[in-house]
Amino acid sequence: MHKIIWTIIAGICIAAPASAQTLKIATLAPEGSFWMVEMRAGAEKIDERTAGRVQFRFYGGGVQGNDSQVRRKMRIGQLHGATFTSGALGAFAPDAELYALPMTFRDMDEVLYVRKHMDGRLRQALEQAGMVNFGIAGAGQGYLMSHQPVASLKDMEGQRTWVQEGDRIAYAAFQALGISPVTMPLTDVLTGLQTELLDSAALSPVGAVVLQLHTKLRYITNLPLSYVYGALVIDERAFGKLSTDDQAVVREVMEGIYRKIDQASIRDNEQALEALVSKGLQLVDPARDQVPLWQARVSESNRKLAAEGVVSSEGLDTLLGHLEEYRSTRLP
Repeated sequence: MHKIIWTIIAGICIAAPASAQTLKIATLAPEGSFWMVEMRAGAEKIDERTAGRVQFRFYGGGVQGNDSQVRRKMRIGQLHGATFTSGALGAFAPDAELYALPMTFRDMDEVLYVRKHMDGRLRQALEQAGMVNFGIAGAGQGYLMSHQPVASLKDMEGQRTWVQEGDRIAYAAFQALGISPVTMPLTDVLTGLQTELLDSAALSPVGAVVLQLHTKLRYITNLPLSYVYGALVIDERAFGKLSTDDQAVVREVMEGIYRKIDQASIRDNEQALEALVSKGLQLVDPARDQVPLWQARVSESNRKLAAEGVVSSEGLDTLLGHLEEYRSTRLP
């Protein structure tokens, strides 16, 4: 009888995953979104390849709170990681915000060229800050979307525009343009527009579609303001509890997932912009003489931020150097 009992116990021990770890991940991505579907697919593959030793538990739709609340929960171990957008990654590593500097990129070709040279730098900055990451996934160019048409600096004056909490870069740029930035969590933007706390918001077309902002906005200023991107980061303290082999599996699978998300982002953003226009939003071209004025003001703001250490001056110079290199090869 004792032999039978011990045989059963031994069988259970063999069947159970050794040192199983569940990584608890917060994200603003809602259930059913492309990002969430792909991350869950990656988690299933990791579960299978590690024989259940590594599992993910996702908390979607911002249910774990805003960025600062999520970071606090990561510090105390209540969460092990999260997806953060470009406006929040700087809390871990300042230069992780370099691509988000407003009015830096004229088009996606410039973004892709610079990323080819600098993605490794941004990822390394996060790793050195103790944040394991799996690559950068773009969400496309962000545009100013508003109740009233915005085509000049005069139109911008007094605009109450949403800025993500903690995004010092966007806040400073909007102030330089005469806009009155209003900070609030991304999940509160629709309510802010409904209650007229906000007149406008700057975000990617994909973000506007997901948040259903087209129901409260009428115009899109047809000039890219900033590149929007995100990354999944996991605290190295939690990641370090995985075996070396399991760490390699997680990196391989999630890096593949983030490449897939990134590659789909350009097409998705273009389609989302078309969808917004089809739903009645009107594209407004800025006055030709206004664009250089906007760029000059924002460029000065970016330089001040670098001097203050919000991003490094060396990092900004490197980025601008790659842009100059790329632009010199293009026909005028």
